[in-house]
Amino acid sequence: MRENGLVISIDGTAGTGKSSVGKAVAFQLGYGFLSTGEMYRALAYKVFEKNVAPEDAQAVLKVANEMVFSFERQPDAKLHVLVDGVYLGPDKLHSEETGNVASKVSTHAQARAVLTAKMREAGARGGIIMEGRDIGTVVFPDADVKIYLDASAQERANRRFKQLKEAGQSPDYDKILASIQERDYRDSHRAASPLKPAADAVIIDTSDLTLEEVIAKVRREIDKKIH
Repeated sequence: MRENGLVISIDGTAGTGKSSVGKAVAFQLGYGFLSTGEMYRALAYKVFEKNVAPEDAQAVLKVANEMVFSFERQPDAKLHVLVDGVYLGPDKLHSEETGNVASKVSTHAQARAVLTAKMREAGARGGIIMEGRDIGTVVFPDADVKIYLDASAQERANRRFKQLKEAGQSPDYDKILASIQERDYRDSHRAASPLKPAADAVIIDTSDLTLEEVIAKVRREIDKKIH
């Protein structure tokens, strides 16, 4: 075990509850929870801010190399991502524009390698749960516990549909489903770090499970390592 505890990876497709599960379990363990997608979104925001073309691999790589990341643990276990000492916040990181740029910059292998090294640095001492697409396969192939969450595209679209409806929006289920299927295809077919479960990952299908049931299953896997 590392000095601060285990390194736990949670990978999986979009909309399977990776963040909700990871944050809840990290809180229970007194660990930090890092959603690595925030680091790609931070890179995307910087690329956007500097008027760099997201398709320009070398220019994106330069931005990635210049970024200095630090992390602040919040009371709910979430690690806020700071870039050059500044917390960018959800308005900047989760805007539609940032999301679109993030899916482009994350396809560049060299920029991914730079961010991967920064993620390893963040988790090197343990006591962390990292959520993403390639944590157990690429970032921490030696993670102590590897979880891979999945669910049918229809179920994930359904969850997103309900979420948006509750937020007072008028979502289109078919568009949401198409977008999820497109993202799954892009994530699993990209040349750099495609989305797939690690050979030694515990795969949990969350389609028919409540959030509490998924959390309990993940905890059982972690407890096997702790006790």
